[in-house]
Amino acid sequence: MAQKSISSKDLDKALTSDDVLGKEIIDSVGSFIGIAEKVFIDPNDFDFIGVGIDKGFLKKGLAIGRNYIEKITKYAVFLNIRVAFEIRGMEVFDKDGKDLGIVSEIELVVNTNKISSIGIKKGIFGKKIIIPYNFVERVGDNVLLNTTKKEIFASIKNG
Repeated sequence: MAQKSISSKDLDKALTSDDVLGKEIIDSVGSFIGIAEKVFIDPNDFDFIGVGIDKGFLKKGLAIGRNYIEKITKYAVFLNIRVAFEIRGMEVFDKDGKDLGIVSEIELVVNTNKISSIGIKKGIFGKKIIIPYNFVERVGDNVLLNTTKKEIFASIKNG
């Protein structure tokens, strides 16, 4: 049964918080990111801003802006991006295939999903190196760089 409305809008097709909260968040490559736990609304104009995501036990939550949401369905919220933080823990290889370590840290451009640099660490006690994201050729199952290990260390020494 349709609700009565005094908003001058047809509410039959409107989304409610129930349509978002508790739904799985899926990124653009089909990876599960977490569960929608909050809906953010601008207090000035009451526009939808985004969703808060519960990433699971002992993991820090995440907020996703509405510009990164592709669609909300009956079963899930789909993003139009791959969440940058999801590359943490991936192996990093230079252009010659040498293993440089694992992504241990990610620096984003403020309030965006754009990566400015990544921290790479080799082993438990290895030294962490920070490299600019322009050294990254592509991200798939691993992170592949567009330069060699030698060139990276030379640029870090000189930079």
